[in-house]
Formats: sequence, C-alpha cells, structure tokens
Amino acid sequence: MNWTPEVWQSPEFERDLREWIAPHTGAVRSLVRVKDRPWSGVWRVDADNGTFYAKQNCPGQQHEARVVSVLSRIAPDLLVEPVALDEDRDLLLTRDAGRTWREALAAGAAVGWETLLHDAMLLARASVPMLVEMNLTVLDPAGIRDHLTRARDEWRIPADLRAGADAAVDVVGAAGDQIAALGLPLALNHNDLHDANAFVGEHGARFFDFGDAVASSPLAALRIPLAVYANSIHASESDPRVLAIADAALEVWSDLAPMAELRAALPAAHRLAAVARAESWHRVLESVPEEFMDDDHRGADAEWLAESAL
Repeated sequence: MNWTPEVWQSPEFERDLREWIAPHTGAVRSLVRVKDRPWSGVWRVDADNGTFYAKQNCPGQQHEARVVSVLSRIAPDLLVEPVALDEDRDLLLTRDAGRTWREALAAGAAVGWETLLHDAMLLARASVPMLVEMNLTVLDPAGIRDHLTRARDEWRIPADLRAGADAAVDVVGAAGDQIAALGLPLALNHNDLHDANAFVGEHGARFFDFGDAVASSPLAALRIPLAVYANSIHASESDPRVLAIADAALEVWSDLAPMAELRAALPAAHRLAAVARAESWHRVLESVPEEFMDDDHRGADAEWLAESAL
C-alpha cells in the first residue's frame, strides 16, 4: 500500500493495527491517535494488560523499529523497552513509561540535564559496534563536502537559499575536517534529542523517538539539547550552566580526545547537526505527499542546509 496520512485514518489500518497489537496487550479496549503528524503517527492503546503506545513513521523515516531492535540488545537500560516490533512495517509497541524528563523537571524531581546528556552519550557510544546493523543515513564528517555537494545539486533549493547551500559546502566541509581530526567513531545521532524525548527510568534516562536518527559524529547530537536547555533557563549557550551540561556529555568521549579539543569542536559539531536536521527533513519531504505538509515545513530541508553555513 502506498503510504499517505489517509492510510492511518482508514478502518483497514486500524483493524490491522489492532490485530497486531492484541497478542501483546490483551484485548484492545480503545485505540486513539495521540500524535497526528504527516510524517508519523502514535496511538494510545488501552488494553486488558495496561496502557501502551504504538508508532509508525513515514517511509523516509522507517528505520526506528530496526534501531530500537538493535539498541534493546546492547543497551536495554537506556531506552524505552519495546513490547513488540515489526521491522518490515516499522511498527513499534511500548508500554506506558511514565513521566518524561521534561515532566519530571517541571514537577521538581531530582533529575538533571547533566544526567540526561551523559546517558544520551552512553547510548551513542554503545551503538558504535552495532551501527551498521541499524542501516542509517551516514553523515561522515570526513565526507560531508561530498554529501553537501550532492544535496545542493539534487535537492529543490529555493533561489533565496541557494547562496547558503553553496556556502555550506566549504564552511561545513571545514567543520567536518575539524571533527574528523578528533578521531571519534561514527555513532547513533538521535537527531531530535531533548528532555521530552526521554522518560525517567529507574537508574537514569530511557530514550525514545528515533525517527530522525542518522549515523554521524556523536557531538552533532548535542546542538538541540543545549539550545533547548539554554532557552529553558533564558540564557545563552555560553552560559556556564549550559557549558556544564555539555561537559557531562563530552566526558563520555574524553578517553578518545582531550576535553579541551572536544569543547573547542562544539561549534563545528553544531554545523554538522544542521546538516543532520536537513537530512531528516529531506527524507520526510521526499516521502510525504506535498499536500499533507503545511507551509512551516515545506522546504525545511533547504532551510537547515543553508542555516548550517551561518
């Protein structure tokens, strides 16, 4: 079946989803779509055995079940435990995992951003030997110029963003050289890492929502959470509090490169992070029919590509 958001609203899809879910949850009492995006759907499942959540991504992002399958074998304590997975259809089923990190912070719980980012880097490091199995888009810092050249030439770049896309080839290329010189391995980059994409586990964070993931320098995963945290405390990213949580993440890689070099590489890593965001948006825009995308998201791939050079 060719995917469109209309498929998720069809009686046939709901029937098939219920049939897939029920053996793992007991009888399904209600199935409600609680995340309604053109690129993914999440359904709350109330069943005999409790509350669960099912998820499916658009074709361009259909690697999440495979990623979770691999991570559940190598780092089960660092992600939301899957109840069932269908890698062919990119269907995931998880039990209700409680409070997100953001909800816990808002309630005054004794959880911190340092732990969140440290745990995220532990997950990235655990992914290294199994990265090939995840079959993710690879954004190798050493080859980022070639990737950007292809994107500039093959993607639909509006005229007003063409200069930025042109500049990205050299500007981000130089950033890639700096990151490559650190000698860090490629790792899983969540690519949408923040406090609402992790639950509070018994011993730390449990991560979820890997639809945007790529394989890249692990440092590229830090741009979004550092910006989100800085915004939450109304501070700049040079604020000592922001730098402290960055250090908590960088420490995980400090046996491979000196902390001073890791800190100095963060601005370059932020440029690579923009390319990773461009890539995930390109996958969405290439696989979701244009009529389902609103004006705020059309062209997001080109916007992030141009932004990487700023």
